Amino acid sequence: MDMAKQVGADLGAIGAILNPLAGVADEYAAVSGGQITVNHDTVLQVGKIIHDQWQQLTDVTKPKLFHLNVNKIGDDKVSAAATTAWNAVLVTNDDSYYNRIFQYIDGLKALADNLRTAAQQYGYTEEQITDAFGAAG
Repeated sequence: MDMAKQVGADLGAIGAILNPLAGVADEYAAVSGGQITVNHDTVLQVGKIIHDQWQQLTDVTKPKLFHLNVNKIGDDKVSAAATTAWNAVLVTNDDSYYNRIFQYIDGLKALADNLRTAAQQYGYTEEQITDAFGAAG
C-alpha cells in the first residue's frame, strides 16, 4: 500500500506542476483552434512562460515518472493481475500517464523552440532571446 500512496502523491505533484499552464494562453495570447497566436510584443513573454514550464517539468517531473511502476503486493493471482493492470495504466500502455506526460513535456519543448525561432524572426537580439528563454539547446 505504501507504493500506491507514493504513486498517488507523485501524480498529485505532477498535477500541481501542470496546473499553472491553464491560464497561460488566455493571459498572453489569443487561442483559437488549438493554436497560440503571438506577436512581436508578446513572443518573449509567452516564450519565457512556456520555456520555464518545460524546464520545471523536465527537472522535477521527468525523474518522478521513472518511479510510477507498482510492485506486486502479494503472490496471489489477483495481486499479479492488479499489478499488471495498474502498470499498464501508469506506464506501459501507449496512452499511459507516463507516455502522455512525456509527450506533453516534449510538446512544450517544441513550442518553446518555435517561439525562440519566432523571436529571432521578429528581430530580437540573441541576448534578449537568451534572457527570456535561457541558452539555446
